[in-house]
Amino acid sequence: MTRKPFFPILLAFFVIAFLLIIIMFAFHLKESVFQAMFWGNLVLYVATSLSFRFNQKGIGNQNIQAFLRMVYSGMFLKMGICLAAVMAYALLFKPISVAAILVFFLLYFVYTIIEVRILMRQNKGNKDA
Repeated sequence: MTRKPFFPILLAFFVIAFLLIIIMFAFHLKESVFQAMFWGNLVLYVATSLSFRFNQKGIGNQNIQAFLRMVYSGMFLKMGICLAAVMAYALLFKPISVAAILVFFLLYFVYTIIEVRILMRQNKGNKDA
């Protein structure tokens, strides 16, 4: 049985959501802090999904310029979505939870590492890489 390449990202989303729920009950976090972390996880999942689609299109392309354009587009799209999410959080919600923003950026790195590992694994079999 072969797994779809996107499965680790989907699994990470559910594992992180489950861990956030456990952390909320274990440490008795405020509802607003938990919601910020949970929505941050959801925003990162959507941003990573979009970025992953761009990268998948780039890997399948033989033209190196098209490959780089897709990879950079995916990367900037993900960074732009995350920047917009943090700015929206900072402007709309007071007081700002620094812990929620730090968790958001930690999750950004987790999702990025998973995405890069998947793409490197897929690219390993490509002779032209």
